[in-house]
Amino acid sequence: MPAELFRDFADAVEASGLRFPADSKLVRSFLSSLLSKPFAILTGLAGSGKTQLAMRLGEWFGTDEHGRHRHVVVPVRPDWTGPESIFGYEDALRKSASGSPVWFVPEAFEFVLRAANDPEHPYLLILDEMNLAHVERYFSDFLSGVESRRPVLPDLVFDQPSRQWVLRDAEAQRLPLPRNLFVVGTVNVDESTRPLSDRVID
Repeated sequence: MPAELFRDFADAVEASGLRFPADSKLVRSFLSSLLSKPFAILTGLAGSGKTQLAMRLGEWFGTDEHGRHRHVVVPVRPDWTGPESIFGYEDALRKSASGSPVWFVPEAFEFVLRAANDPEHPYLLILDEMNLAHVERYFSDFLSGVESRRPVLPDLVFDQPSRQWVLRDAEAQRLPLPRNLFVVGTVNVDESTRPLSDRVID
């Protein structure tokens, strides 16, 4: 039940040593927002605990059967200018033994694929300082996928012999974003960052 979830997560946050004012409803609001939609933005001044709060949620999600955390922190870079920063791209310079296209898969996309292959457990992708780059440029495909649930992910498998990601087959259809994937972005409010557009906030 939600009340039990709120209490358990609040206890985990307190046990970690992260402290908020006694009358603060931040932890409850944070978890409530993710229960209603799998994408939340934490804003505030640098050092106010945004990333730490998100990481506590990721730690609360636990680890997979291989001992890997079910959360990852991906720092957003100012040179992220397109969706390939999240979803990778087809590497035209390489081919697999089967002839299937080979993909460059960045850390964020590899994590999304892990979540898709483990649908019974929650996964948390943390985009740290997400407004260092234009959010609309690198994140629009994800936002569209969240809203419409239309397929946006290439259907990739990891080929062990060649140690590379390849399309499952030449006619592979795209996949929707996994429903067990949650995304939290942190946004510093200062003169060095870019403001979020109304479209992103909506």
